[in-house]
Amino acid sequence: MPVCPKCEKLISESHYERHLSRCGTTHGDEHEPLHVHSATGQVGSTERGGPPTEDHGGINWRKVGAAFLIFLLIGSVAVFFVLYALSLL
Repeated sequence: MPVCPKCEKLISESHYERHLSRCGTTHGDEHEPLHVHSATGQVGSTERGGPPTEDHGGINWRKVGAAFLIFLLIGSVAVFFVLYALSLL
C-alpha cells in the first residue's frame, strides 16, 4: 500500500489518487466559528481557544461501547426466551 507524502498514512491503491487530491485541502464552504473569544481571556492560560482538532484515525470508543451494549441487550433477551421455551417443555 502506498504512503501519502503529505499525511504519511497508508492509502489503498484504488483510493490513492483521490486521497492525494483531497489531502491537505480545505473545503470552500467553511463558516466562521460560532464561539467568540472574550476580550479578557482566561487567567493563567497561554493557549487561545479554537476548534478541536479532528483525528480521523483510530477507534471510536463510543461507537464500540454502544455496539457492545446493544449486543448485550439483544443477547440477554435471546437467553431469556430460550430459558422460557425450555421451561415450557
